[in-house]
Amino acid sequence: MAGKGVETHTAPQAKKRVKTTSDAQTQTPHPLAVDRISTLPNSLIQHILSFLPIFDAVRTSLLSRRWRRMWYSVPTLCFNGSDIDFGSPKDREGFYNYVDNCLKHLKIGMGSNVDSVNITSFKLDLRPYGRSNASYLDNWLAFVVESKVKELNLSLEKESSSNRGRFYHYSLPEMVVNARNLTIMELKGLGLSTSCTFSLPSLKTLSLVDVLLADAALDNLLLGCPSLEKFLLSDCSYLRFGRFRSSSLRFLEIESTGFLSMQVEAINLESFVLFDVCCHKMNLSACRAIRNVSLSDFSAGQSLDFLSELPLLENLTMSKCDGLDHIKISSHHLRSFYLNNNSEVKVTVRLAPNLALFRYNGNLKFSLSMESPNLLNGSFIIHEPPESYDANWYIDLINFLLNLNCSWNIISLHVHSDEALILPEYVRRVCRSPMLNWKHLKVMTTCEPKSKSDLRDALFWFSPSLETLSINQINYK
Repeated sequence: MAGKGVETHTAPQAKKRVKTTSDAQTQTPHPLAVDRISTLPNSLIQHILSFLPIFDAVRTSLLSRRWRRMWYSVPTLCFNGSDIDFGSPKDREGFYNYVDNCLKHLKIGMGSNVDSVNITSFKLDLRPYGRSNASYLDNWLAFVVESKVKELNLSLEKESSSNRGRFYHYSLPEMVVNARNLTIMELKGLGLSTSCTFSLPSLKTLSLVDVLLADAALDNLLLGCPSLEKFLLSDCSYLRFGRFRSSSLRFLEIESTGFLSMQVEAINLESFVLFDVCCHKMNLSACRAIRNVSLSDFSAGQSLDFLSELPLLENLTMSKCDGLDHIKISSHHLRSFYLNNNSEVKVTVRLAPNLALFRYNGNLKFSLSMESPNLLNGSFIIHEPPESYDANWYIDLINFLLNLNCSWNIISLHVHSDEALILPEYVRRVCRSPMLNWKHLKVMTTCEPKSKSDLRDALFWFSPSLETLSINQINYK
């Protein structure tokens, strides 16, 4: 009886334990199945969503009731139509309707309290752009400007008109060019009307690429941006007389644009970059604070005397500046000078007591004369290795080295092959050693040197006073 009593007493307890264990297994999910993202605070989730394309951010509204309006507070809106294949007008219309609905939902979700809208960045890429849909863009831009957007990036593909060679540019509404909260504006393929009044008091960075604007519009735009610091102008072929007036501008870059004349009146300008620019007349006399100048594929109808009018110039880069056979530079503050040129050119640098680095990339038709009390570090990359090195090559090489008329500290010499520097015996018999007064030389070749001992002998023939010499192979990428 006692045994049966024990049985009847322990059985229910065992069943109760099994039931409790089963309940625990049902109520405690597997660690890998826990939705940890939903446990994050809203601000962090919104920050994560800001890195997603807007299409993916909107899809998260299907996850749960909590996520339904989460994307409303995403601070960055990016609509990229260039990734979509618009096979028919309906496809294009569908994209426009999608953007339109997204912004309408945002407006409805925020209610009448516009101040609560938190759009910091609006980016829109429409290629191709349809002229008939201009009203859509007007409404979208009106909403984001009203929402105090800070960064605006618009990239449109201009639409060809019925007249051959003419294009239609979407004209930026006046509400945008009077947006008081914009700090960054990047425009591509649009138009700016001369009738607009520009007032962008907070704008610090402006980029105009393939933008239709006249000289008067450019002048008025810059005058309407009192806080502008960085300005990029590219592919704006309708300009003729470029006038850049700004007391706040610090960085100015101009690309693929031609001018009959250019006048820059920016007293605080520090960096000036010209790439693929043709200008017949340039005036930088008001830019006394410029420290960095870069000229690439630059064609000037005049000399580069304007460079000597920059008293604080420290770093100068010149690349493929055709039509210049003699470059004269005078700057007390010049520290580095980089020249990339394939034509025959003579360089004269005067009054540069702080110059410490000179780099040259080009052919042997080059001569350099510098008046500097410092010992310079020089780097020379020699172009276009001939099919065979003949006597003319070696004579040009000797003249090239003799024309490096400076006091050098360390010289780096880059050639294609060690054969370029190893003078044959018949050349040494008819040519005297240039007796270069070099102390430290680094030689780099693209091909592996065939005979380092012969190369050393040749280099000491050029400069018997060498104290250190290194020879290395380098691969250019």
